[in-house]
Amino acid sequence: MLAPRSGKRFPTPLFSHQAPLAMRHHYFLLPTLLVLSWLTTACAPSFYVDLKPVRPSNLFVEGREQARAFTADSVEVRLSFVCFEASRMVFEAVYRNPTRGQRLVVAPAKFAYQPRRTEPAPLAAPTRRPRPAPGAAVSATVAAAAAAQLLPALPAQPVAAFDPEPEITALQAAAERAAAKANRFDWLGAALAITSVAVDVASIGKRETPSQAQSRDALHDAVVTYQVASTANKIGHAIAADALHLRALNLQDYALRKVTLEPGQQVRGFVYFPRFDAADTVRVLAPVPGGSLPLDFVQTHTRR
Repeated sequence: MLAPRSGKRFPTPLFSHQAPLAMRHHYFLLPTLLVLSWLTTACAPSFYVDLKPVRPSNLFVEGREQARAFTADSVEVRLSFVCFEASRMVFEAVYRNPTRGQRLVVAPAKFAYQPRRTEPAPLAAPTRRPRPAPGAAVSATVAAAAAAQLLPALPAQPVAAFDPEPEITALQAAAERAAAKANRFDWLGAALAITSVAVDVASIGKRETPSQAQSRDALHDAVVTYQVASTANKIGHAIAADALHLRALNLQDYALRKVTLEPGQQVRGFVYFPRFDAADTVRVLAPVPGGSLPLDFVQTHTRR
């Protein structure tokens, strides 16, 4: 986007023979660089990122393929990729406890995962960008090179999943604060309205000067403007309160929350991880008694 023009006048016409040569070159060069920059960005290919189990299981839930693993005592864990959010990726976990006398505690905060790459990341942007064909699946390194981007470093240690409980509590508190602001009585608005009415009453039966009438009209306009802004502000707080409350309800209903499974019981729910698009594989570590079960996923980058 071009910078806004200033109000400063140049002492000579911009492209006249009297303008300095360096100035003329500068004003020809700037639009050219902007256009080239836009063309470079616009021509960069985009990629669709998806996750699927490394080993096909032929087990599906709502169209999503599940990875499956068992403990030594036959506790079953299934995991499927649901979707990407702005900064998170969402999996659905299913736990089944078929044991006869063992309780199983499932805690989402105990989940972790390790993102990896199949190719080393270059230390500098490539001089020649690859051009994958539409529909071609490539590695994270190739996808970054096609977009002329450098890959960020991946974490060396497993990354913990988000614990939904603190987030649910924070969302509920934020929703309550926003609702309180939406329902708060506007004392200033009331005072302005009373003042305006009082001025109107005081003017009854009196001959006003043009200046007094103009001041009274200005007060009316100020009251109306303030009331419109105040109402819009209250509506904004009410909408925010509803959105926060809905997000809290969604987490309560869909997120996997800490639970104890008695023998013969099962549970399912969403598990949330930080998003790393610059990975080729993801190993999710699902917590089980005495350790964790690895469930491997491949992260594909498909040219749109």
